Amino acid sequence: MSLLFLTLVGCDHTGFAFRPNPSDAPAVSDLGELMPLDVDKWNSGQGALDPMAWPESIMYAEVGASANPGTKTGATAHFKGTGGTVCLVIDPESVFWARSMASSGGGRYKYDDNYGDDGDLDMDVGLTAFYTGSPGVEMGDFKAVYTDDAGADHSLEFNECVMAGYGGATDVHAGRSSPERCALDTTQTAGVEYTIALTSFSLPLNDSRLAYAVGVFDVGDGNCDDVFKNVDAEECLFTNEAGLGVAGDEAQDQYWTGIEAAFCQGPGKVNDYCEAHLDAPNAPCNEPTVTYDPGNSNEDTGSGS
Repeated sequence: MSLLFLTLVGCDHTGFAFRPNPSDAPAVSDLGELMPLDVDKWNSGQGALDPMAWPESIMYAEVGASANPGTKTGATAHFKGTGGTVCLVIDPESVFWARSMASSGGGRYKYDDNYGDDGDLDMDVGLTAFYTGSPGVEMGDFKAVYTDDAGADHSLEFNECVMAGYGGATDVHAGRSSPERCALDTTQTAGVEYTIALTSFSLPLNDSRLAYAVGVFDVGDGNCDDVFKNVDAEECLFTNEAGLGVAGDEAQDQYWTGIEAAFCQGPGKVNDYCEAHLDAPNAPCNEPTVTYDPGNSNEDTGSGS
């Protein structure tokens, strides 16, 4: 009996430390209709590459935890088919990098990422008529079950946001803090409403609220590459998610918005930023280790890029 008692008090397998805490960020929300932004306007002219200049097409928002840990959390948005190709993009806070452990020439990042300020949203898109959830009330999906005359059930998939992974695998999603994108052919559905379902896979451990940006682009006869052609990395298309589109105020300890700006300038700038803010509250970086190897490139040295 005493051995059993020691076993029970000696180990905690509840996982409470990793469960998000409810906050004032909505657990389930509906963002309303987004108007597909002409990709040429996005890439040139007034408001080019500025997410805040197109609030009818690009929206910043937050999702939090529900008091009921079994509730699926997330958000929905809607758009209408343009008669051409529509590109959907989401970007959850903040940024993610992996510090190389190579013995030489690969240690681009001197500091490890602090995973506590990162989160993950998974995007599915389909015709609103096939969405099983209740926008703003309950998250759903685009799946249905058909029972044939013999009584056998068959799964039907109406999600049209197909992303490919390694080896051409389908039904995949990007990982922690990583943007997701997909292109939909709406040549046969001009004016027909679609629903974007953004489902929480994980919330940041530091505050249990995940900020994100979502945008809808009309690329006509093109593809999603046209949306990203003038940015160096997909992470840099939408910035300052944690600040809901507004640059972070360091006086408010919003250092994770600054790390994203550094990330978009290269690993060297990340190293500089981490070094300057390592002791700050909510620091976006963990301590460096002796295994860091800057390699031969100036970009890897930690002195800027």
